Amino acid sequence: MKLLTIVIILAVGVTVYGDEPTNNPIEAGDVRWGRDFDAALKNSAKTGKPVLVLFQEIPGCSGVRQFGREVLTNPSLVRAIETEFYPVLVYNNRSGGMDAELLKRYREPAWNYQVIRFLDAEGRDVIPRRDRIWTTGGVASRMIEALRAANRPIPPYLIDLAGKNS
Repeated sequence: MKLLTIVIILAVGVTVYGDEPTNNPIEAGDVRWGRDFDAALKNSAKTGKPVLVLFQEIPGCSGVRQFGREVLTNPSLVRAIETEFYPVLVYNNRSGGMDAELLKRYREPAWNYQVIRFLDAEGRDVIPRRDRIWTTGGVASRMIEALRAANRPIPPYLIDLAGKNS
């Protein structure tokens, strides 16, 4: 009986609270970000899914934290990022390693507000870079644009999200 009770409690906990919570800093929201850029490109080559790269200031100012807290925690947006793309997080305020190399490669300014870029398996932009996209609807619209450019299916819930939150 004890075992059944424990199983029921665990099942209810997963149902109510979802999968394992991320240990992300607030600026990165709830997305399960990858940090291996090369692996994301290889996976993209195998599947055709674009790579979504977030260049983000962590720790960040109040605007950056607000973006993480309000946009990158939207369950539908998180779902689309994790299922339709290979998400990679790049810290835009680190002076060495992969983060600094990618900032230089993509000519992204350090200590900047967030920028999301959509790349193909070769690391090329599938749509032109844009900054100042700070809303859930704006990010969803850019995701749709990137999926269209990559000839990928667009989930209806993402279209709804782009329309409702523009």
